[in-house]
Amino acid sequence: MDPALPLVSIVTPSFNKGQYIEETIQSVLSQDYPCIEYIVIDGGSTDGTRAILEKYTGRIQWVSEPDKGQSDAINKGWRRAKGDIIAYLNADDTYTPGSVRTAVEFLSDHPEAGMVYGDGILTDGTGRVLSTHRAGEFSLRELVYCRDTILQPAVFLRREVFDTIGGIDEALHLAMDLDYWIRTGLHFPIVYIPQPLATAKVYGEAKSVALMHKYVADYEHILAKIFSDQDLPSDLAAEKNAVYTWIYTKGGLDYLHIGMVHDGLRYLGMAFRRNPFRCVADCLTLVGSYITGRIRGF
Repeated sequence: MDPALPLVSIVTPSFNKGQYIEETIQSVLSQDYPCIEYIVIDGGSTDGTRAILEKYTGRIQWVSEPDKGQSDAINKGWRRAKGDIIAYLNADDTYTPGSVRTAVEFLSDHPEAGMVYGDGILTDGTGRVLSTHRAGEFSLRELVYCRDTILQPAVFLRREVFDTIGGIDEALHLAMDLDYWIRTGLHFPIVYIPQPLATAKVYGEAKSVALMHKYVADYEHILAKIFSDQDLPSDLAAEKNAVYTWIYTKGGLDYLHIGMVHDGLRYLGMAFRRNPFRCVADCLTLVGSYITGRIRGF
């Protein structure tokens, strides 16, 4: 490794992703950046993952033991990491060629930034390209509304972020990345890289897809923290009612879509009681966005 270059520590949390994890490992090991520390934290998989990890002993660091889930695994890896730059790459996602070098160069060019992120490529479980994900310029306001356009595997952070705000919130199991971007954005500038840095798989068994309707509970947890944070800008703090109306409306529609009528109506009722006119407007906006495919969900 070149001591003049910053070390990049990449953590992969893994559990029974043997079908995909070797592709993930190869995407890291084939990067053209020479200073990478790669750590796989496996939760004790029983599907052959361990045999794959053993093949790479000496080229990667890995452990395979029971843990408390994805958030716990990421924190475990980041605590072990020695890099000046950190990231996490799920066991069914991959980096595009040259993405690590690009992220390092952007962080070097933007010394004020605590985090950089790029665009991405979405594929199905077989690797067939579905679309290109354009993340767009950073907006803390959009994140506070839980409208997260940042593709998680396309994110790289300075170690200073972890040292300042701590690790992933282990009470969260779906929207922990959104929570981390918001917490980072309250303390550090965030810079957008307008090129694909990662590929993410979108398929029925993927947690983010299979449990889409349950995101609203994570959002409630995140928002409770946000609106008690003294660092939240006053203009966003004033939008608390509108933010809750939005997430309850979206949650209600997502539950209705999968036939969970009781939960759907309950959340829509909560949104309507908070702000009936905004609830109706948000319903119209969301239905239109779902139909055109601009956002995930219904």
